[in-house]
Amino acid sequence: MRLGGRRILGAVLGVVAMTARPVSTLDVSCTGEMATISVSGDSFWYNCTTSTPQNSQENLPEEVNVDAANVMLVFYTESSIATMTLTGQTFNSSLDFQDLDKLTNLILENVTFETGDVHLTLPRAITSLHIKNTSLTDLSLSSAPDTLTIIDLNGTAFRQIPMFLYEKKYARNTIIWANLSSVTESTTLNDTELENLQENVKTHFDRPWAKYYSDNVCNTTSPEDVRLSCGSSTNSSTNGPTGDQDTSSQTSSGSTIEESGTSSSGGLSTGALVAIIVVIIVVVLALAFFTMRVYFKRKAANAGPQNEASATLMSKGDASGDKGSFISNDEFLRNFRLPQSDVALVKSLGTGRLWMGEYNDEKVIVKRVESEVSDSYVTKALMAQARTFATISHVNITSLVGVTWLAGTDFAVVAEYMDKGNLKSVLANVDVNLDVSTKLQMCLDVAQALAYLHETEQNLSAKQLSSRKVLVNKAMSCKISIFECVPSSTKLGGPGYMSTYSYGMGEVAWLPPEVITRSSPMDARKNNIYAFGVLVSEIFTRVSPYQTLVHEQGNTMSDVELVKRVRRQDPMVPHENRREYLEAPASVRLLVEQCLSYAPMSRPTALDLVNCLRGAKEELQTNSI
Repeated sequence: MRLGGRRILGAVLGVVAMTARPVSTLDVSCTGEMATISVSGDSFWYNCTTSTPQNSQENLPEEVNVDAANVMLVFYTESSIATMTLTGQTFNSSLDFQDLDKLTNLILENVTFETGDVHLTLPRAITSLHIKNTSLTDLSLSSAPDTLTIIDLNGTAFRQIPMFLYEKKYARNTIIWANLSSVTESTTLNDTELENLQENVKTHFDRPWAKYYSDNVCNTTSPEDVRLSCGSSTNSSTNGPTGDQDTSSQTSSGSTIEESGTSSSGGLSTGALVAIIVVIIVVVLALAFFTMRVYFKRKAANAGPQNEASATLMSKGDASGDKGSFISNDEFLRNFRLPQSDVALVKSLGTGRLWMGEYNDEKVIVKRVESEVSDSYVTKALMAQARTFATISHVNITSLVGVTWLAGTDFAVVAEYMDKGNLKSVLANVDVNLDVSTKLQMCLDVAQALAYLHETEQNLSAKQLSSRKVLVNKAMSCKISIFECVPSSTKLGGPGYMSTYSYGMGEVAWLPPEVITRSSPMDARKNNIYAFGVLVSEIFTRVSPYQTLVHEQGNTMSDVELVKRVRRQDPMVPHENRREYLEAPASVRLLVEQCLSYAPMSRPTALDLVNCLRGAKEELQTNSI
């Protein structure tokens, strides 16, 4: 796209240039005409069809609002534009953005290309690419630098596997959102492309596009027209979307790609067979270890009638007993025993079971079960939770201090105290200054806690993630309350726990659509990811989710309205696009949008949250230098 040594692009409606400095804005008013916008380094000027060049300025504006029927962008030299949005125009199939050496975010929305095969040449600083609501046959990003960590193709349909998925390998921290459900055409690959595609599917195995490829897209061929195994079918042949079948498994290099469900191993090397046998042995040993561990845990939890709750409660009526004694048959909890004389309750925190206390002259949080008002099941449940808490150790989760018996009869769990209280109160405090960097760190703290929980052997999650369940200490570090960390099961507050809710209590805004409508299987971890999107919105806006709606309709009716929106599948926007939220990096705002997806499987993983937020922090620090 060269004309007289200049780079020319067509666009309409939006061009945005953003940096870390306060936003400077320029309005380009060419109503009904074409606006020609020229950029040379940091100099900027524009003119309408019927006017001479005007509004020349030496400093490139950071935000340009365009009112015109069409827009022409002309780049004479490298430009410092950081973010560009091109909407609704027709482009050539080859676009070269190399002269935009500071461009980090590129957005193409509702764009029509002259041909369906599109090749983009991206600058070395690019970090995110968004192509939305566009129909493509193919997309090549062969020159994409390693800095590109977000490839967002939501709403863009492909008729064949797009080239960018097999022309290079992408690292795990690259977030790729692509829809392969419309793929109907076969693709011919050479050995290198085949290796790249398989490696990308393996690396991004938990992404929706990779899962869809593994389950459905089976008509990819090598130069010799060899079908690849999807790896998920149990049939002896592989079916592509067009219904083709092929049982051949020989590649051009003589290696074998085994069909899914095929039992033959004649093409495997001796080394591969040995590796498979070793893996099988390791898996069997791991299963045996896990089975024995579960067995002994259950045996300890059900040791007999005299050992209900896996510990002997000292009855108040037992005159021969010392109320201060701690008699336990639970070897695991014994390691966390605290002398009851060292633990004192200071004041109730409103729930009756949760207290602020002191242990060794340090403030602690105490969760207790009073024997007079609770049956043995409640005590056993808290003991079971205590065993879970004892296995948790992470810098962004409040730590377990120990367990004890208060007055010899009331079982209690003692945990770390956080000086600033919950995150909601910190955000509402106007005397607390929070810049973008601090807000990003708060988000990262919570994301790291979720990533830890979701990867634990017990399959843990946060029971009801919200700003009230996140605690803050003097250093402004955020931690999820350990009392919110539970196994992902209905028994101890997993997905079934949240299947009921109350209007007017501030709960509905944090619930994912599938919980409200009960329309799909509930996954506690995916619930956490949705709530995290709401949490990030609250951290950046520093007001409650849907604050404007709550102000207009009240707590109860606003919840009713939110349920109606969910049933209509309206976009959920807890941040209401407030100015403070728009200060968040573009990658973080995209992450929030993905977290709030109606499709649970389209939401990112907790590890994705961590990678994105770390990248956003590093980018912010780089821009501030």
